[in-house]
Amino acid sequence: MCPLYPVHLVLTYGAVVVCVWAAGLGTLVGAVSKAATFKIHYLVNGTPVDALEVHEGRQQRVTFYIDDLPPQAAEVYIRDENPDHLDHIGIDPDKVSVSQISEESDGNYTGLGGSFNLTGRFLGFTRVRLVLSDGKNDSELMVSDPVNVKVQRGHRVLNTIFIHVVIAMVMVAYINMGCAIDLKVIKETLRRPVAPAIGLFCQYLFMPLVSYGLGYGLFYDTPEMWLGLFMTGCSPGGGGSNMWTYLLGGSLDLSVTMTFVSTLGAFVALPLWVFALARTIFQNGHYTRLPYRNIAMLVIGLVVPLGIGLLIKWKSPRVAAVLKRLLKPISIIFIVFIMTFGVYANLYIFSFFDWRVAVGGLLLPWLGFLFGFVAAVATRRPFKEIIAISIETGVQNTGLAIGVLKLALRELAPLGDITMVVPIAVATMTPIPLTIAYIARRVQQCRKGKSASIPDEDEEEDKLSVQLSTTNSASPLHKTATNGHTKTIMA
Repeated sequence: MCPLYPVHLVLTYGAVVVCVWAAGLGTLVGAVSKAATFKIHYLVNGTPVDALEVHEGRQQRVTFYIDDLPPQAAEVYIRDENPDHLDHIGIDPDKVSVSQISEESDGNYTGLGGSFNLTGRFLGFTRVRLVLSDGKNDSELMVSDPVNVKVQRGHRVLNTIFIHVVIAMVMVAYINMGCAIDLKVIKETLRRPVAPAIGLFCQYLFMPLVSYGLGYGLFYDTPEMWLGLFMTGCSPGGGGSNMWTYLLGGSLDLSVTMTFVSTLGAFVALPLWVFALARTIFQNGHYTRLPYRNIAMLVIGLVVPLGIGLLIKWKSPRVAAVLKRLLKPISIIFIVFIMTFGVYANLYIFSFFDWRVAVGGLLLPWLGFLFGFVAAVATRRPFKEIIAISIETGVQNTGLAIGVLKLALRELAPLGDITMVVPIAVATMTPIPLTIAYIARRVQQCRKGKSASIPDEDEEEDKLSVQLSTTNSASPLHKTATNGHTKTIMA
């Protein structure tokens, strides 16, 4: 016999009673809460809707119908249940007296009807719930089920100005680069494409995999942000890589070649990575339609201005030499413009910044710089090529990544606009180490007195080009030196 007899029987009976009581209490609470809700219907422009949608800066009139009101109800509160504490919508009025609600019918519903104005303030998602109160101590008599609200992105003039200015500046910079590159070097590079192959390996194998891994570690519970980081890692090299390569003394010929090759490679590599891994991140996206037109425009936007620059270099070496010398200040102005006005124009998106977005935007390009550098050193490339490969790997075309996200998440808008925060974070963090490296390089040059006593390589090349141009364009009557004497001869 049990030494606790009959105590163990009492304990067992008590445990059973407690379990039954807890289960009954849960059922009772659920029933009470269910009874405390009321049915409501929403209409916008006379059309019944299950969810509300409004654009930033715009206003909609929302009509609601309540099937039945309890006799003690005196006021209806319209509440914004915001999950992220951002001011997405404005509600006016946010309280309606029951005395102002009358029996109405619009052909769809018949019941007690009222209305309120819904104003879009900031893109994102929120919910609206109606609460019935007795009007005395603001106690909640009944509540409605929440209705989802989408605030779509409105038109922003600053964004339009920023995009057009960036396009114009990139075109001008590429024309100047066309005056600076050497077709013979590019042809030789393509004939023995060791360096471009290293760049493609870093760009389309390391970067997609590291972006996928970083996203898994940082955004596992927010797959849309993970998708934004992954799409950024799958993008080809950005145009800014050419400018940074030139500023930091890398091989501009190799950088331009790698940008062209990686942009062409995006036609194949981007869809392969998207179809392979995108659905493991975010299943509800639509990945069958990719922005191939945008990729084609990137190729055209690279080839055409470079071709114009090469044509200028062929027809007028003097003008080409001047444009080449302007490439460095143009590049600096472009970078400063991106880091100042670009940030200001997209300042609204920083409301979605948190430490994970900042870390992801920082690590992706910095790991790209590091891996490109290590890969180039391991394959014993020249120093100028090491710089070009490192920068080309770390600088991503975030504009293309944004285009892919908007297409994939178009039916879930404004989710695509919200996930832009990740590519924008990458674009914001990318110039930091490059700027530090450029400042360090300039300081080193000043300490060595290079700017004062040692002629710059670009200046020497420009002088040589001008001299060749002068020689080629000399008149038939020119001078030559023979035995230390100068005489005039006919060409």
